[in-house]
Order: sequence, then C-alpha cells, then structure tokens
Amino acid sequence: MRSLAAALWLLLLLPAPSVVAVKEQDFKKCHESSFCRRGRALADRATEHVKSGEKWKSPYSLDASTIVLEDGGSRFTGRVRSSLYPEIKFELDVRVHEDGVVRVRMDEKEGLRKRYDEAASWALLKEPVLSPSSKWSVGKKEVKVVYGAKKDQVEVTVEFEPLVVRMKRNGKDQVVLNGQGLLHMEHFKKKVEKVEAEVPVVEGEETQKVVQLPPNSWFEGVTEDGWWEETWKTWTDTKPKGPESLSLDINFPNHGHVYGIPQHATHLDLPTTKGEGASFNDPYRLYNGDIFEYPASSSSLSLYGSIPIIHAHSADSTVAVFVAVASETWVDVAHPTQKSTETHWISESGILDIFLLPGPTPDQVFGQYARLTGAVQLPPHWSLAYHQCRWNYVSSDDIRGVQKRFDEEDIPVDVFWLDIEYSEEHKYMIWEKKYFPDPIDMLNDVAALARKMVIIVDPHIKRTVDYPVYKEGQELDLFVKNKQGNEFEGWCWSGSSAWIDFFNPNSWEWYKQLYKFNGREDGKWSWTESTSTVHIWNDMNEPAIFNGPEITMEKDSIHYGGWEHRDVHNINGMLFANTTSQAVKERTTPYNRPFVLTRSYYAGAQRFAAMWTGDNMGTWEHMAVGIPMVLSNSISGMSFTGADVGGFFGNPEPEMLTRWYFVGAFSPFFRAHAHIDTKRREPYLLAEPYKSIVREIIRLRYSLLPVWYTAFRESSVTGLPVTRPQYVVLPKNEAGFSIDDQYYVGASGLLVKPITEAGITETTVHIGEDQVYYDFYTGHAYRGSVKGKSVTVPAPLERGPLLIRGGSILPSRDRPRRSSALMKRDPFTLKVALSQSGNASGELYLDDGESYDHREGNFIWREFVAESTKKTVTISSKDLASRNPDSAVDGVELAIYNGGNAFANALDGVRVERIVVLGLKNKPTKVTLGKAHLEFTFKDGMAAAGNKEGVASKLTVKNPGAFITSDWSIVLEL
Repeated sequence: MRSLAAALWLLLLLPAPSVVAVKEQDFKKCHESSFCRRGRALADRATEHVKSGEKWKSPYSLDASTIVLEDGGSRFTGRVRSSLYPEIKFELDVRVHEDGVVRVRMDEKEGLRKRYDEAASWALLKEPVLSPSSKWSVGKKEVKVVYGAKKDQVEVTVEFEPLVVRMKRNGKDQVVLNGQGLLHMEHFKKKVEKVEAEVPVVEGEETQKVVQLPPNSWFEGVTEDGWWEETWKTWTDTKPKGPESLSLDINFPNHGHVYGIPQHATHLDLPTTKGEGASFNDPYRLYNGDIFEYPASSSSLSLYGSIPIIHAHSADSTVAVFVAVASETWVDVAHPTQKSTETHWISESGILDIFLLPGPTPDQVFGQYARLTGAVQLPPHWSLAYHQCRWNYVSSDDIRGVQKRFDEEDIPVDVFWLDIEYSEEHKYMIWEKKYFPDPIDMLNDVAALARKMVIIVDPHIKRTVDYPVYKEGQELDLFVKNKQGNEFEGWCWSGSSAWIDFFNPNSWEWYKQLYKFNGREDGKWSWTESTSTVHIWNDMNEPAIFNGPEITMEKDSIHYGGWEHRDVHNINGMLFANTTSQAVKERTTPYNRPFVLTRSYYAGAQRFAAMWTGDNMGTWEHMAVGIPMVLSNSISGMSFTGADVGGFFGNPEPEMLTRWYFVGAFSPFFRAHAHIDTKRREPYLLAEPYKSIVREIIRLRYSLLPVWYTAFRESSVTGLPVTRPQYVVLPKNEAGFSIDDQYYVGASGLLVKPITEAGITETTVHIGEDQVYYDFYTGHAYRGSVKGKSVTVPAPLERGPLLIRGGSILPSRDRPRRSSALMKRDPFTLKVALSQSGNASGELYLDDGESYDHREGNFIWREFVAESTKKTVTISSKDLASRNPDSAVDGVELAIYNGGNAFANALDGVRVERIVVLGLKNKPTKVTLGKAHLEFTFKDGMAAAGNKEGVASKLTVKNPGAFITSDWSIVLEL
C-alpha cells in the first residue's frame, strides 16, 4: 500500500507510485550483483570446458578416512576438502529422517569467521526425528543408505571424489547435488593488498580496477569481484567478512517439470533462464522486495516473499528440494532435454543446508514438507469469507456508511479493513482522532452485525519520543543497528523510522504486550483502543525502506547476535508477522484464533499468517498471472493466499472487475482492495447487470464456505494445498503438467477455470482423466479420456466455468446471509455428482470457527458416500473422526474423540434440506430413509455411463429428514 499524504515529502526519494510503473533499473539484475556474477561465471566456465573437450571436475571431495557414523548409523559426518584450498576445513553432515527425507549440511569449520547457520531453525516446526532403521554403510568410493519397500526403494549415495550426492528411486536418479561440479563455498579470507589491474568486470562496461587472482584459478575466475566492497548507484555495501557466497547445482535428470521458488510473476511450470530459447535472461531471484506495479512476467524481480523450495515432477514420480538459506539467492533453470531439469543456486551467504524430499507422489511431498516447516493452521472461519478493503476508508463514518450500503444491497461481507491513514502521523495503533474520534464505538458497530475489522500495523516505528512504542523499544535496545552499531534509521511512511529486531528474543514478549486491549500488568502503554474483533495486516515488512538500496535495508546493517542483514533478509519479514500472530492470539483468555495478513514471508510462515500477492495492477494480464502465483505459493506451503480483486492500481472496467470477482471467489483469500488514487469500486457501486452478477458471485463463495473450510482442515493436517494444480490431482496426466489457468479446490472435486480475457463467452477446460465432469450450474455432463481431453464449456459473464468431478459430493449452505457468522445453524444442501461407476464421496468439517476448542475434540467431521448396485444407490452419512481414532485436526492428534461433543450437540437439529443427485441412469421407483418414503423430483438426462455428453439426469430430494450430526442412509431404488 502507498500513502499520498505521506508521500509528499518523499518526492525527492521516489516517484509517485500511483503514476509511474516500476522502474526495473531500481532493482538489481544478476550481472549487477557481484556474488551472482561470480556464480554464473563459474557455471559458464564449466560449460565452456565441457564444450571444448576439457575435463571439468569439482575440486571438492569427501575424505573417507574422516567419516564417522552417528545416531545409530542414521547419520554420518566427514571432512570435505578442496583441492584449490587444501588447508581449509569443511564438514559434511548427512542424515535420514524417519519419513525418508534426507538432510545434507556442509559448513566451514575452524574458519576465520562463522557462517550464518540459523535459517533452518526459523523455518522448521521442530527438529526432525532421525530414522532408527536407515543405516549408512561406508564403501570404497561412496557412503550409501537404502530404505523403503523392495518395490519402491530409495537409495542415497554420497560419492567421495568428486563430492556428489545422489538420491535414486528404483535405480533411477531423482536428485543429484554437484553432478555438474558447480559446488563452491567461498571460504573466509584475510584481506591483503594485491596488484590491481584494469579489466572489464562486466562485458560491455568500462574497465575497472580489480584485484587479479593467481593465473591457475581455473575454478574461481581471474579477479576479486566485489569481495570486500560493492557500490551500486549511490550505495556502498561494505563487506567486513569478505566473500562468502555459496553455489550449487541441483539437478533432476528424470523430471522435465519444476515448480515453486515463489514469489515471481510467471507461470507455475517455471520457464527456463538458461539454455537455447530460454524464456528469461536472468535467474529467478529470491530477495524479498517492495515492488509496486510489478510487471506481469519477470524472473529477476523477486517480489515480497521467498520460499526456497522447488518441486520436480514427471509421470513416474515427484520430488522436492528445500534449501534452507536466508540470504539473497538466484536460481537458474534449464532443460537440457524435455525429460530433465538442471538448476543452479547461488546464495550470498549461509551454509549448505538442503532437505531432499523423496516423494514419490505430490501428496507425499506435501506431507514431508509439512512435517519440516508445519502446515497451514486452521484459520478463523470468517476469514474465508469476503473482505472489503481500500486505501483508505477515511473515517469512522465512512466505515459505517460502507457497511450500511452492503446491507442495503444484500451483498454479504465479513471484514472491513483500514489502511495506514487511520493512524496519527503513521504511529500505528494510535488513532487519528480527527477522522476516527470513536474507534471503540466504530469497532462495536461493525461487530454488532457479526463482522470483524482488520487494521494495518507496519514494521517501521516513527522515531519520536511521544510515540510510546518507539520510546520503549529504544529504552530496551530492541531496534536493528547500522554498521556502526548505532540505531538504524531509515525512511518510510512514518518519516524517520526504526525497525524492531525480531531476531532478538527479548523483543517477543514486549511486542505481544502492546496488543493487550485490556491493558498491561506493568501499567505501560498498550493498544487499549482496540477489541477482540480487530485482526492485523502486516505490510511493508520486507522491510521496505524508501531511501535504502532497492527500497530495502542496507545489507551491512546488524541484527541480534551480530549477524548482518544480508544473512537474514528473507526471514526478517516473517518474524514480524509470526510475532504479530502470537500477539493477537494471546490478547484473549482463552485464546481465539488470530488472523494476520503478511506481505513478506519465508518457509514456515504458513503456520502464522495468510499472504497476498502485493501491489498488482488492474489489467487482464495481472488478473491472469495472479492465478499461477496463487498456485505457486500454495504448493510451497502458503495455502492461505490470494491476489487483490480488481488490482491495487488502476480502474478496471466493469467486465474486468466482474471477472476478477470470480477469480477472487475461488481463491483461498478473497479480498477486494484498491489504491487511494483509484475510483471507489465497492461492488454496490457497479451498474447493472454487473452489480447483480457480483452479488451472486460473492453469495456463491458464501454458499461454498463448507467446502473451503473442509479443504483448510485437510491442509492443516496433510500439508496438501487448498488450491491444487492439475499435476497435483492427476499426477500421471502429462498433458496437464504445465496447466496453470485451471485448478481444483481441495479434495472437493470442484474444477475452476477463471476467465481472464475480455469478451469471452466460451472456453476450453482440460479434463485429465477418463471421468465424467458436470457443469456446476446446468448439470451438463462432459467426458474426459485416459490421456486427457479438452472440452468446450460456456463462459457467460454471469457464471465462470465451474465443473464438478464425477465421484464428488459437495456440501453447501445456500441461504443468503449478511455475514458468515449468521449461517451457523443454516441447513445444508448435498450435491451428489456420480462417477461413471455410479459412486461418489465427500467430506464436511465444522467447528465453532474461532476458538481452539476443536483441538479438544469439539467438532463435526462427516463423510458422505454414494454407493451403487444394479438396483440401488445408497447415500449415507458417517462420522469420520470416530472411524479414524488416529486422525488429527489442525495438526493436533486426537486420541480421544466423542461424537456427542459440545459443538456437535450445539448443532443438533441442523438438517440437510436438500439432496441433489446428478448422473443417475434411471428414475428411482422410490426413495426411502429408514421406513419413511421421501418425495422427490426427477429430470431425465443423458445416461452417466457411456461416452455421450449432454445434460445429466437430476434427482432432487427436499427435506429428507436427515441431520448433519447423525448417521443416516437414504436408499434410491432403481
């Protein structure tokens, strides 16, 4: 978000962001970053050696005589030597986790300084348990471990010379580390005076004075390129530790598709950055940044978050690699063949700390990653509903007026948001009383209609003694330091600002106390003009600093423990959101679930916050690229994600805005947001027919909230993404591996294909299996095929393409309400979409939506099943938790579960008001529930069996006498 008023004094620092699009020259390319230049040059030298017929061999080897088996043989350590620097000591540590994940660590030992080695500790949920049964064995040329079933064995070898790590499955390479010999851990050096020479550092640039290396440095190059100091534009980055970058090739010889390493505006299936016909010239950059009006396609413009995980997929298997590094990182991607992928990772600092996730299915990869970094926590139910935001709602009366208009127009909404202008001089948590004179009354007025508010709190702390947050933080010495060891000062919306150092554990409890709306026990300041219905939005936490290099903090700034900002940059913003989440949670007794939206994030952030894709633009291109961006974040752990509906910048025409509402309604996080300079575009302001269409789209989101909440429950347990790309759901269908403009919602069977172009009335949907799919609105049946098939579906403006996979049962609540909290006792409709074999299944998960009582077994978890025989179809409801005593909810195992728990009892009497069955072969002769005969209507249609397409048959049973909390069976006699 941006502020016009606050930006007036910034005009000399930055262009007005609402007028000028991003200037790519304000952000580095690889050739402008010395460590990236060095890493890419190393790869180029290796390539040239191979092309010229010369041998390229990694200088790193594992000294077999130093290998020690530890922890019962599930782990080994050993000394790694470099032929270039035999006096430098490196240690390798390789271990097998109990779920088959392999961790590979390498660090410099007894060096001049210590490398940053704490990235994993911030990302990991807990220290992984080692496998008691996987034993390493030492051979003449390698160390090896084999584990898994005989027909699906994983073999990991660590070859001695050169050092290469291979993970194989059934004899086939899955992941290879250093197979191309690009491993290079720059060891710490002493700065000495050397002979300088005039050479061109970058091709095409003027010559510069650089220090030349010895002539035999075939591996490292010929010059000291940016080792001790680096100047870019007006900033000079001092490097007191000298060069410490890490380069490594990570290759997937039998996987032709790779996904992940968010956040970038590009396709889900990552386009290439090297090789013939590469899509981009620069590697993918992982360096959290504030890039407003970002282009709809870029590799080098890394956006607000960074998750260093990459998935590799083929029809045979899926694997993933998580690289626990927190510094700026560049990743090259190449496909030497259609069936293989090479990646090259170049990081500025840190140790080598890599987790190899063996899969072999997408589901197993997600589970392995969730056990490492945690799954998304089950969010408050209301946070899955519709959010209305704008920079800025300007007063208490403005909020009241917006709420009133939503109700007058019968448009549901759950959350209103306040941007930075609510605060006095951008001193967050202190109200601007000129415009918000009665904040508690305003908050209570919103809460009276069962709604919430989300209010922004940015990380920059205005440096003024009349701001108690700054005064206390300064007294407690909790702020980041500059390179001289004094309090770091930068400029942001607050003017002269300081930044809390959340790497300092002393900051955590202090910061959480600031959110106590009932006051602090020590009597010091807290946000007492707040309530339990207020939740928090963390923006600008990359951190964004207007007068800093690349609009962020200088890399030689100092954090707790003496670490430089370069070492921890990508983690920094996550810690702010993590602590905020804990603060919002712990302000109440008993605790309620917090909602925090963060712009900056890292691996593990999914345990605490939702995220959005930042300052997008109101264009068709940005609407379209937002979909793969959401999918990319989802498969990387950040399932609770979405893009600003309508685009943050610009004034989308009604057709575009209407289409965007459909995109938002089928994103996990559904929020409309707009820049301060845009025209008001709340949905009630639209002319007809757009207003009515948008109203129905939002209502559709509300009716499907049971589907979304159930999907989040599954994600909180398994790590599976809430929105799932084709390759995740149908991992054998090669035609779907690169599809990223359609996706599934959880395991519900809903297949979504948003329209992201103007003037579209029909589109194609890929059905990647031999199954029937039904149009959600009309019941039209479409047929797939074994190899996959594209079908043409209608796409009128009033309803985006939405199909139900045959074999699914969808629970919905179809009565329009003003907010989701008012739906708690509403009845359900079950839509049964029979498969080609006449069967179907689905789940429903419910709890109170706000507390943690579900962790004590207070919830409803039902399974609906339709089973066909030649003469009957039986539709039943069964309790899932009692049938799965080892099940978990929200990552918490429930050893004891009582189907008659307090929450279930509170919903006793909530009924199923309608059952709709699609795809019956024949009209039933009767429908019964026990001895009761039920009334029904039947519309004939195309038979479910066979290859014909057309409108499917539809059976409707109203008021069957079934209840959501009890077991029952309805029999259709054919």
